[in-house]
Amino acid sequence: MSNYSIFVRAKRWSKFLVNYVSEKARGLDFSMVYVGDIQRNVEEFHGYSMTDAGDMRRMLKAVPVNPGRSAFIDIGCGKGMCMKCAIESGYRKVAGLDLDGHLLDIARSNMKKLGMDAECILANALEFDRYSEFDVFYFYNPFGRSVFEQVLDKIKASQSERMRDIWIAYYHPVFADVFENAGFILKDELHDRTRDTTTRFYCYPKR
Repeated sequence: MSNYSIFVRAKRWSKFLVNYVSEKARGLDFSMVYVGDIQRNVEEFHGYSMTDAGDMRRMLKAVPVNPGRSAFIDIGCGKGMCMKCAIESGYRKVAGLDLDGHLLDIARSNMKKLGMDAECILANALEFDRYSEFDVFYFYNPFGRSVFEQVLDKIKASQSERMRDIWIAYYHPVFADVFENAGFILKDELHDRTRDTTTRFYCYPKR
């Protein structure tokens, strides 16, 4: 079914409105798109658009790890929906990293109101030095090609600190070639025909 059909668009907008009203009633804020000063003024850093919770749960289920023994981080976590889903999926440790302090304040508020324990990290992904703590990484195009290349190099280098299989779920993979050029092995794909999107699952195996 085409992403551009009236039925699909109406269904997606209806779902958005239901989620938005439900969030407001609970004092939460996940759904609204956000583009702040950082995103407007730094070409390589992109604005916030929420990953659908149902899509995220399917992605997490597709990653072949034991959540109770694994640590998850969302790079470009925004308001925290993916952290919420990772906690609900039983991950031992959950964190999100973002360069925008305003978005992280919203994420912290969301986690607090939900009674969830997630670390919200204010940092530039290029300078972050704790990649070795995590096993599963999620990306929804938080930045452009050159930053992706450098961040993937840092993630790979983290194996020198802690050897493990590194798993990446990459939603809407417009820079898929960057992962493949960096030596990440494509293991699986999920397709959503109603959104014309794909999630790719990559592994950088322990050596």
